[in-house]
Amino acid sequence: MEHKLAEFRARRAARQDGGAVCLSETPATVLSDGGGEAETAAASRQTEELSKSTSDRWDWLRDSALGRWLVSGKFAFSTLTLLKVMLWLVLLGLFAELDFGLPFFLISLFYWLYEGLRSPAARQPGELSAYSVFNPDCQPLLGTLTAEQLEGEMGYRPVANR
Repeated sequence: MEHKLAEFRARRAARQDGGAVCLSETPATVLSDGGGEAETAAASRQTEELSKSTSDRWDWLRDSALGRWLVSGKFAFSTLTLLKVMLWLVLLGLFAELDFGLPFFLISLFYWLYEGLRSPAARQPGELSAYSVFNPDCQPLLGTLTAEQLEGEMGYRPVANR
């Protein structure tokens, strides 16, 4: 990280000293303006700095989580999901032309709720449900706050024989 910071400061200092090249200038135009060796060396140095700065411009993306995600090719949506969304948009447009856009949207919304709330797989044997009433002996999950525990922590005690 310190190395990148030092490179950034060096590039910024070079730009402030007048060493930056306009992006529209090419090394050939810089060389054709002057003919001296000093200008040629300065032009080559500026060309190297320009190419380095353009490559450094995207280093932050490759180092970020987004860049690693893009490089790995793991996208949030598969091609099939994208095709389904495109089909839904086409059907929505068709039903909107037929003045049934709102009913189509509402029915598809209920369908998405139904699909989203369905469990993708059955529970494994011995796996507890989040709802204790479905577990054997109404056994709650570890860390679940029960009414009895809450009453005890708040200091409420049931009055005996009242």
